[in-house]
Amino acid sequence: MTSNFPNLMSVCYIGNVELKNRIITAPLWTGFADRDGSVTPRTIAFYTEKARGGSGLITIEYSYVDQVGSKSAHGQLGIYDDECVPGFAILAQTIHDQGVKCAVQIAHAGAMKFLPIAPWLGPSDGFHDLSLMGPLPPLPITGMTREQIFEQINAFASAAERVKKAGFDMVDIHVAHGYLLTEFLSTHANKRDDEYGGSLENRMRFPIEVVSAVRQRVGADFPVTVRINGTDYAPDSPITIDEAIIFAKKLEEAGVDAIHVSGGTDIYLDKLATPTYLKHGFNVYLAETVKKKAGVKVPIIATGGITTPAFAEEILRDGRADFIALGRPALADPSWARKIEEGRPEDIIPCIRCNDGCLRRTIGFSRATSCAVNPRMGFETIRVIAPLKEKKRVAIIGGGPGGMEAARLAAIRGHDVTLYEKRRLGGALIEASWDTDLKRDIPNLIEYYQTQMKKLDVKIVRKEATVNSIAAGGFDAVIVANGAISIKLDIPGIDKLHVYEALDVTGGKDKDLGNTIVVVGGGVLACEIALSQAKKGKKVTITAPEGCYAGEYEIGGDNYPNRLALMEQLKENKVGINLCLLPKEITDHGIISTDKEGKEREFKADSIVVCRGFEPDKRLSNALKGKVKQVRPIGDCVQARFIYEAIHEGWVAANEI
Repeated sequence: MTSNFPNLMSVCYIGNVELKNRIITAPLWTGFADRDGSVTPRTIAFYTEKARGGSGLITIEYSYVDQVGSKSAHGQLGIYDDECVPGFAILAQTIHDQGVKCAVQIAHAGAMKFLPIAPWLGPSDGFHDLSLMGPLPPLPITGMTREQIFEQINAFASAAERVKKAGFDMVDIHVAHGYLLTEFLSTHANKRDDEYGGSLENRMRFPIEVVSAVRQRVGADFPVTVRINGTDYAPDSPITIDEAIIFAKKLEEAGVDAIHVSGGTDIYLDKLATPTYLKHGFNVYLAETVKKKAGVKVPIIATGGITTPAFAEEILRDGRADFIALGRPALADPSWARKIEEGRPEDIIPCIRCNDGCLRRTIGFSRATSCAVNPRMGFETIRVIAPLKEKKRVAIIGGGPGGMEAARLAAIRGHDVTLYEKRRLGGALIEASWDTDLKRDIPNLIEYYQTQMKKLDVKIVRKEATVNSIAAGGFDAVIVANGAISIKLDIPGIDKLHVYEALDVTGGKDKDLGNTIVVVGGGVLACEIALSQAKKGKKVTITAPEGCYAGEYEIGGDNYPNRLALMEQLKENKVGINLCLLPKEITDHGIISTDKEGKEREFKADSIVVCRGFEPDKRLSNALKGKVKQVRPIGDCVQARFIYEAIHEGWVAANEI
């Protein structure tokens, strides 16, 4: 039943290719390819799962076009010679077997290379500034010669021809996000004085020549789409929306069949992979502006923070775009489209824009893509739901993300499940979303899990689980997900009435805070509390022990796009940041801290918020050992970490019972 989403689920065309709905899964790097860029069984499994999800079009992740400098990341797909075609052909057939159309995005990394391998090519000699990412040296960029430009035009055309040979329905050319072709459009990067630099007409020349060569090579009947930046958000000499409008017109003249409008780069990654601190549909205005002002007749594709079917339908209904591209939401739930088609959008696992599995663990830890809220994403052939051998009575202690995920899967497998939660369902997610103007996406996850508990008839016991109640309950197995507890700060004055712990604030006492606030700590939660209060007009100061070595890079967490947005907003809201300070004493009028040289500094405040972090609460899981046959602690009661670990460990534990 799709009556609630008539635009989203309507049949439409890109070129001569009919798509069964207007949902496109966007090209996102997975890291599943082999060292030579070839398709692997893991690649096949991932895209098979996506295809079963029923999108109108799946665009395969960016694939590099040559072996000189176009490869961007480890595990990236490559389509640089004919040896690559057989693997891609299997991939295309696998997707077609599910009744879904498919494309491949072809790309050259340019400066967007996350590999320590020269060359980093660009329009001009120079340096790629990485200072927003951390205390990193700039990358040396080698300006391309005319001969290299001609070689790349041919490389793109040849790659597109291979896409067609492999049996795909169309090809997408990457001219966005700071990759090579985008950099020629940017006056910040392009300092050339020949026919490929200077005026906008000249700066467009290289990408237009690529499009024209691709069109000539694949023929008039094979759709060609292009992904562009409406803006790159660079503070100095950005690509502007007015330039994007002109570029879109030129692309249509060159023969493209659809234009996908995005924004941001690797440096301004928070504008590309928008975190929960930014509004939904952050870049939709770019697609809307191109659609309404460029006067192009080809379809316009919108993307960026479109996480719910209702919002996607609204964008299409209001004529802001012709198609919706899903990046991270299709990782969270590859069956996004199918669940709409089946009339159960409430079963869609919501993307919470945490950027953890899809970015933090890839950029920071060189891992392949995964997803915090979808434990099977990237593990499709490994994490297979186990058939039930024996029905058991299972107790889940804790109604947070890990506990509810464990209850969900245990119930699906056929166990008799009882979930203990003394508060309303949500657990730590409740505190994680205490300020919904700041943390916009967590409430969707709470609602999803509450819905699943109801639909699966999970028995909810709304009281605190004890060793006696669990031991007397006749349970065969217990999964303990009772979370973590705050680490106490032991200094004089800690018990004063104007001192609050982080969980006091996120638990509802944020309204009790005074007009002048000192937040002690530099972690994610400390920065979020500081920002939340500053946005309410309070005068807020952060004093953090972090920062002695790398300054502000040490605070706000290690999730780059999230940290970037958080730090930008802290500064916009005039939050004072004081680093390398240890709290010494809380007074009636503020707090005294000492710096690394032992000098005291006093900060006046009406309220002090202490954010020392958390430690696992192992008391219950330890006490239950020997009382129940099978006890499995998961999530923060094992080690205080992230939503990612809680949900993944909940899934694995429930699948093993």
